[in-house]
Parts: sequence; structure tokens; C-alpha cells
Amino acid sequence: MTFDAEGVNQQVPCPSCGSERTVTWMFDVGPDELECRDCGYRSDAASLRDLQRDAGDVLEGDGSEGLPAPTKVRSLKA
Repeated sequence: MTFDAEGVNQQVPCPSCGSERTVTWMFDVGPDELECRDCGYRSDAASLRDLQRDAGDVLEGDGSEGLPAPTKVRSLKA
């Protein structure tokens, strides 16, 4: 079983901009995907966003988050 895709220009109109300069990626397993060369539309964009979100990575920040997390400190009584 291979997971390589074959890209074909079938002139399927882009749902975003209507251009026919699209590439249809056909896989042996799973749904076909559509990419537009003019506007950058990708039919799998929502799936890619879900994968990035589910990875648990911190994707936003300006690098100044180097401070330790605040913790509640209480004194010990002997």
C-alpha cells in the first residue's frame, strides 16, 4: 500500500475564487484533495488546522514567557 498522491490538473473550479488553475491530488486511500494555484485554497485546510491544534504546541507568543508559572507558596509549620 502506498500513500503517495498523484496530482492532476482536471480544471475543477476553485470554490474560493473560481479559477480553473487547480490541482486535484488523488490518493489510493482517503478523499481527493483540491489546491488552487491562484488563491492558495486547500480543501484539507480545516483538517490541517485541527492537527496543529491537537498537537498541543504553543503556537502564539512573543518569546517573553520565560517567567516561571506562579505557584501558591505557604509557610511550613513544624
